[in-house]
Amino acid sequence: MKNLMRPDGLPALPSHQRLPVWTAMLVLALVFRISAIAQTDMTVYDDSLENNWQNWSWATVDFASTALVHSGTNSIAVTAGPWTALSLQHDPFDSTGYGNVTFWINGGPTGGQILNVVGTLSHNGQPTGVVIGPLVANTWQQITIPLASLGVADNTSFTGFWVQEWTGNSQPTFYVDDVVLTGSVPTIPPPPLSGMPLYIDSFVSGWQNWSWATVNAGNTNPVNSGTSSIAVTSGPYTALSFHHAAMDTSMYSTLTFWINGGSTGGQVLKLSALLSGTAQPGMVLAPLVPNTWTKISIPLASLGVADKPDLTDIWFQEFAGLTQPTYYVDDVRLDFAPSPSVVNVAVDGRHPLQFVDPRLFGVNTAVWDGSFNTPTTSGLLQEVDNKALRFPGGSLSDVYFWQTNMSQGQTFQWATNFDAFAAIATTTHAQVYVTVNYGTDTPADAAAWVKYSNRTKHYGFKYWEIGNENYGSWETDDNTRAHDPVTYVTRFKQYWQQMKAVDPAIQIGAVITADEDSFANYTDETVTNPRTGVTHNGWSAVMLATFKKMGVTPDFVIYHRYEQNSGGESDPFLLTAAATWGNDAANIRQLLSDYLGRDSRWVEIDCTENNSVSSGPGKQTTSLVNGLYLADSLANIMKTEFRSLLWWDLRNGQGSGNNASYLYGWRNYGDYGIVDSATPAAPADRYPTFYVDKLLMQFARGGELVLGATSDYVGLGAYAVRDHRTHTLNLLLINKHPTDTLNAAVTITGFKAGAMADVYSYGIPQDTAAQTGVGSADVAQSTMALTGNTFTYSPAPYSATIIRIHHADNDDK
Repeated sequence: MKNLMRPDGLPALPSHQRLPVWTAMLVLALVFRISAIAQTDMTVYDDSLENNWQNWSWATVDFASTALVHSGTNSIAVTAGPWTALSLQHDPFDSTGYGNVTFWINGGPTGGQILNVVGTLSHNGQPTGVVIGPLVANTWQQITIPLASLGVADNTSFTGFWVQEWTGNSQPTFYVDDVVLTGSVPTIPPPPLSGMPLYIDSFVSGWQNWSWATVNAGNTNPVNSGTSSIAVTSGPYTALSFHHAAMDTSMYSTLTFWINGGSTGGQVLKLSALLSGTAQPGMVLAPLVPNTWTKISIPLASLGVADKPDLTDIWFQEFAGLTQPTYYVDDVRLDFAPSPSVVNVAVDGRHPLQFVDPRLFGVNTAVWDGSFNTPTTSGLLQEVDNKALRFPGGSLSDVYFWQTNMSQGQTFQWATNFDAFAAIATTTHAQVYVTVNYGTDTPADAAAWVKYSNRTKHYGFKYWEIGNENYGSWETDDNTRAHDPVTYVTRFKQYWQQMKAVDPAIQIGAVITADEDSFANYTDETVTNPRTGVTHNGWSAVMLATFKKMGVTPDFVIYHRYEQNSGGESDPFLLTAAATWGNDAANIRQLLSDYLGRDSRWVEIDCTENNSVSSGPGKQTTSLVNGLYLADSLANIMKTEFRSLLWWDLRNGQGSGNNASYLYGWRNYGDYGIVDSATPAAPADRYPTFYVDKLLMQFARGGELVLGATSDYVGLGAYAVRDHRTHTLNLLLINKHPTDTLNAAVTITGFKAGAMADVYSYGIPQDTAAQTGVGSADVAQSTMALTGNTFTYSPAPYSATIIRIHHADNDDK
C-alpha cells in the first residue's frame, strides 16, 4: 500500500506509522545507488521512460498514448480514481545538483483536474506537496516545481515523485509528456530568520494553503530568494490564505513578507489576520509596485492579533472587487519581539494543587527492540529513574499475538517477547501498561495473557488497555464494523468480564479522544449529550453513551497526543503547544461526566503516547527543542488530572522526515526514541529527550506536591513542586527562546528559602558537546547562593534549569 496523502491534512497520529524505520533501511541498504551529475538534465520520460525510471503508478496509465502528444509520438495518459496517482520512481540516488522537475500536462477534452505533486525519498511520499490545477482542457502547460518545494532537494535517498488525484473523486483522463529532472541554478539565500517562517519555498511550520484565489506555491520566476515563490491570481475579493492551528502570538511582534506586483502592478490588497477563524479589522496595503520586490513589515498590533493565544489565519485579499493581474509573495515570517528586560516568576508554596503521580515518568517499549533485554537498557532506565513502561508497541498491538511473539500473517518472531519485557520491567520496578489485541484477537486470549502474567509468572502488571487508537482507519480492525464505537464497547465488555475473572485487581482502559465529534466513522450512530441536548456521532460520544447503556464502566481512559503532523513542524509552536494539556483534561472529564454520570467519578485519565510529531519523524525529534518540549509537556500535564504520561518511545530507529534548515538541531535525521540502539550507549547515543528526562529527576519523580507557578512571558516556562522528603522546593525554568538569555526575577511565598540552592541544567552547551565530543554532554550541576525568597536567575537560550531550594530550617513547616 502506498503512503497516500490527503488534502485535509495528515492524520493525527497513526502509531502504526511509528514502527521502526530500520525495516526500510534494511531494504535500502541492498539498493544500488548512482551519483547525480550536477547541472546536467536527466530525461525521465520522452515517448517512453528513460534512464532506468520505472512506472510505480496506482492510477490507470498508458505510457504509449497517441491521443494528445506534446512532442514526439507518445505521451502518458492518466485516468485517476480517488487519491490514485501517476508515480515515476528510480533506484535511490543523490538529488544534489538537480533543481526542478519539469513536465508538460494537458487536461484532455474535459479539463478541471486538481492534482498534488509529491516527492519521494526511499519510495516514501514526503509531507510537502505542490497542488496544481484545475487543468485547462485541450491545452499543454509546462509545470516547473523545485525539488526544495517537494522536500527532496540535496538528498541521497531521492527516488522520484508522483502526481496524485487530489479531490477524492474519479477524474477524466489527463496527459503528461516530456518529463525532465533539470540541473540546479544558483539561488539567492533566504533573508536571516529570527522567528517563525510561514513560507520558504513552500508552506512550512504547520502553515497550510487555504487560499480561494488561484495560487501556485511552487512558482519559479520571479523569486525573492530560494527556488520558488507564491504566484497569486485573484478574482474579486478572493485571497491568498495561510492557515495554522491556533497559536500564541506573544513572542512575535511583526509579520514580514516580500511582495512583487508582477509585470502590471497596481493590485490593491487587504491584509487581515484571524483569531479562532474570526477576521480582525486588518489594513489595506498600498498598490503593488510592478516588477519589484518590496519588503513589508506589519506590526501584529496593527492587525489586531498581538499577544493573543489563538491566531489561526492570515489573508492577502483582493480589495477592489476586480480580477487582478498575477502578483508574487515570498519569504513570509513572524518576527520575534524583543525579549522583556525582566521576566517575573511567582511561586505559591501555600496552596499545593495535588500530588505528583510517578506514572507520569514513563516510556513506551516495543517488540522490535532487539537491544531491550540487556544490561544497557536496564542501566539507561535506571539512569533516568523511569517509573512506567508500556508494551508491546503502538498500532502493532492490534496485530500482535503474545503467545507466539508474532504479528498477524508474520512468519518470524519479534526481537523482544513478553517475558523479556517483563525481565526489564520488574528489574527497574516500573508500573506497566499492556495493550491487548482488540483488532485481530479474542477476549479469551487476552484473559490468558492476564493469567500468564499475574497468576503463572506473578508479574502483577496492573494496567491493561483494550486496543490502540481503535477509532482510526490506520488501525487494523477485523471486526464486521471496523473502527465502530458500538462494536468496541460490546467487545470491551467481553474483554472486561474474562480478564477480571482471572485477576479482579487489574485496571482495564478504553481508548478516547478529547471531543465529541472527531472520528464519526458511522453516520447511523447518533447520541444526544444528556447535559447539552446536542446530538453527536463522534467516537467518544457514541462509545461513552454505549458504555452507559451496557452497564460497564472502564477503570481508565486512554488518550494519545502528538502536537504536529509530519512536514508541519515548527520549533516556536512546539514550545508553546503543551500549555493546552489542561484543556484536554477538562474536555475529557466533561465527556465522562456528561455521558457516564455518577459512574464517571472513579474513571482515571491516562496518556500512554506523547511526542512532537504524529508520523515521519525528522530532525526536530532528535533535537534539543524536543527535549525542552518533553519537559514542558510533563510540567504542564502534572497540573492536570492525567495520571500517566508515557513518551513514545525508548528505541525506534532513525528516519528521514522533515530535516529543514529552519528547524534547530545538528542531527539530520529523526528518531522517536530517547536513545538509539547502540549497546553500550555512548553520550551521543542518548538524545536530548533522554538527558532532559534525566534532568527532571531533580524536579519530580512522584510523591511531590505540585505548586502554582507563573511567568509573565510565554518564552519562559516556570513550574514548581515541593518535596517533603528532601525539604526542598524545586523550580523548573524552561527558556524557549533560541538566542536570548532571559532575566528571571523569582518571588516565592509560603516557603522559607535557605541560603543555598542546587542548580541542574541542560541546554545548548551540553547538546553541542554530544555533537563534537568536546566537553560534557550530561546534565550540568552547580550551586547558587540565596538571600531570601526573592532572587534572580538568568537561564540561557534553549535550556531547561532546575533550582532545588532547601528549606531554611530543614523542616517541613
